[in-house]
Amino acid sequence: MRKTNWTKKLTVLLAAVCVALVGLSTFTPAGAQEWLLQVEGVPVSRAAYSFFLTEALRDAKFSGQLKDDGKPKDMAALRKDVAARCVEHVAVNSELRAMGVPIDQTLKAQAADRTAFYWQMFGRYYRAAGVDKQTLNAVLTGQSARDQLFRALYDTGGARPTSEEALQAYFYGNFVAYEGVRVFLTALWEDGTERDMTDQEKADLKADLEDLVTAANEAEDFYSVAQEERFAKALSYMAPTPAVMDKSAGEVSEEDFEKVRSLPRDKISLLELEGFLLVATGIDMRESEDEYYLGYRSACLWTMQGEAYAKALEELCAQFHADENVGALDKFYREWNW
Repeated sequence: MRKTNWTKKLTVLLAAVCVALVGLSTFTPAGAQEWLLQVEGVPVSRAAYSFFLTEALRDAKFSGQLKDDGKPKDMAALRKDVAARCVEHVAVNSELRAMGVPIDQTLKAQAADRTAFYWQMFGRYYRAAGVDKQTLNAVLTGQSARDQLFRALYDTGGARPTSEEALQAYFYGNFVAYEGVRVFLTALWEDGTERDMTDQEKADLKADLEDLVTAANEAEDFYSVAQEERFAKALSYMAPTPAVMDKSAGEVSEEDFEKVRSLPRDKISLLELEGFLLVATGIDMRESEDEYYLGYRSACLWTMQGEAYAKALEELCAQFHADENVGALDKFYREWNW
């Protein structure tokens, strides 16, 4: 990922060719049609290019960059976007190849599952766009390389490692778990629409929940007491369940987050938070690290290093150059089903 000299550049190019010929059969397969674009000499097939175009068009639609007829407002910008996606695809897979890091079998399995789902849901659309199932699977597997490269760089033991201690400190500092029910301070009009509770309704609800907490602690049975009609109604008939709160998600203020963190673990408590009441008991996540810490470890790593990775990808992709087959691409876009 560092600035390459000509020697490493040659290694990267050779790795890219290996990726194209060995790992990514959608790039110049036997009997392939005329290539539309090539990245450092690696031709991108029509089917693969079509997939990246569908992705670019989807994003352009969400960002308001398409006209009413489905065509881009800026064709040059669209083509540049598709080329950038092709470049990243080849660059990431090539870098992994140069590092000698294979794509994890779990990531490959996830790509296969995504392929099956996408093909079942959108197969007709992909076929119309000229993307076959084999190409879809190959490209999605190639996209898994983005996650693999991230791990190879920033996970423990990576080229730019994040320590396990730092990951744990981030998790336990930004996540908290509880078992309980959120009770929102809203009620329904007769027509079913939602409204804010009146002050009296809030007071009545809080009194019912305080009685629930007292009864549950005396009985040492949160679930059974929560099913009693009076209390079940106050809880909107929701059963107490484990939940995790992420401070960085911004769903609660830092002050409210600390209130949740301070929940006792040996009794039920009632917290008054902004917008809702929380009837819950605290959970010691360190007692179930497989369920909590390991379940969120990857998300924590991305939060901690995602910005650095985006910059590293930008630097890596800058080392790769894309060349369009202008005539073939002009014809391709004229014939595209807008």
